[in-house]
Amino acid sequence: MAHHTLHDEVEEVIHHAEDMIHDVLEGLSEEEIISHATHKKTEHFFLLIRNIAVGAAAVLFALSLFHIPFRYLLKAIAYFLGAVAYISEIVILTDCFTTRVPHREMFMAYCFGPMYILLGLSYLLEHH
Repeated sequence: MAHHTLHDEVEEVIHHAEDMIHDVLEGLSEEEIISHATHKKTEHFFLLIRNIAVGAAAVLFALSLFHIPFRYLLKAIAYFLGAVAYISEIVILTDCFTTRVPHREMFMAYCFGPMYILLGLSYLLEHH
């Protein structure tokens, strides 16, 4: 039976944090996916668009938590940016629509892209 010290637990937490940071950075670059693509420049562009859209959507959602008069508009724009991110993801994963990817791998992007458009529209129409 092993006896774990506080030092061991702290090192384990640090190791897990390093793994999480690595996973996040890997998800942001996705160089491995793009390295096999036939449309590398286009996919780099869509990867940049996806990452900007995700970051901007996160900021807008955070701002929409404050009680400001136009917070519904921030949420609508954030959802539209989320849809852009999912569409970009589809372009990246399908190598600009030249590679067939199994639907089970694309299910989330195919469902959430259109759903985010509908959610954005619902916020706009609800407050119009």
